[in-house]
Amino acid sequence: MDVALKTARVALVGNPNSGKTALFNALTGAHQKVANYAGVTVERKEGFIRSAAGRTLSVLDLPGTYSLRARSPDEEVTRDAVLGRLAGEVPPDVIVAVADATNLRLVLRLILELKAIGRPMVLALNMYDIAQRQGLRIDLDGLRAELGVPIVTTVATRRRGIEELVTEVEIAAAVSATLDESEWIAPDAEAVRGKAREAERLMKTYVLPPERPDTLTGKIDSVLLHPVAGLVILLTILFVMFQAVFAWAAPAMDGIENLVGLMGQGIAAVIPDEGAWGLVQSLLVDGLIGGVGSVLVFLPQILIIFAFIIALEDFGYMARAAFLMDKIMGG
Repeated sequence: MDVALKTARVALVGNPNSGKTALFNALTGAHQKVANYAGVTVERKEGFIRSAAGRTLSVLDLPGTYSLRARSPDEEVTRDAVLGRLAGEVPPDVIVAVADATNLRLVLRLILELKAIGRPMVLALNMYDIAQRQGLRIDLDGLRAELGVPIVTTVATRRRGIEELVTEVEIAAAVSATLDESEWIAPDAEAVRGKAREAERLMKTYVLPPERPDTLTGKIDSVLLHPVAGLVILLTILFVMFQAVFAWAAPAMDGIENLVGLMGQGIAAVIPDEGAWGLVQSLLVDGLIGGVGSVLVFLPQILIIFAFIIALEDFGYMARAAFLMDKIMGG
């Protein structure tokens, strides 16, 4: 078979909320297949592109991750797929690292980890239009030279940069066909730990703040991602969450317990506890009402914790907390 026309396997890798799935949809359109990975419940999304040169590209939208040091089933799938050790999956020929151009700080370390693997890679700076509106100045030429990978600016929701990205992927796939897979290595733990410091250096060197005063988001990030102030804020939020779960929920839990008790007393007053009726009373009071009540009593705690999680996710704090803890624990 002619190597140039061989189907190329492309893996999209990036942080959650980086626009990776939007880019996947822009690339593949309606030509998608959705299933689960073998042995896990993580969703598998694959799409196909027919390039202008006549080559078929198989594009895999991997679950979002902050690092190849996986800490969840989703991140394990991404890590194993990229390293070529996921059961039933063929290793990708090309990695497309998808980065939120407005928040490169969160993704630069992942990019360095992916680069260390040795597979051909293309960096897609997504949401580039928003970064420009915010006044961020990214030295694309310097970053290209430093990383040694092609960089394409994209706006997935408007299909900007898609054709250029496909072209760069095709070029990278041709390079991939000439590599010896035995040269592809998984990054060792010590090398991964050093990526955080390298990412900070790249951020300071090639991502310049706006010439106008910092945006509100930038000012907030400078506090939330600070190794000391950010940790204090995180611990404060966790304290408030636990306080809410164990203290604020107490009145509602007591109310449910009292209500369940009153219902049991009401049924016990109506149904006698003698003979066969005693069995019915026990079934209703101790079995049905008591059993359901023992579960319902935890409902206030569950609702409070989910309300906190949803609120923190909507405000974008969960991603920043994950990045902060990964940075602190990773060294």
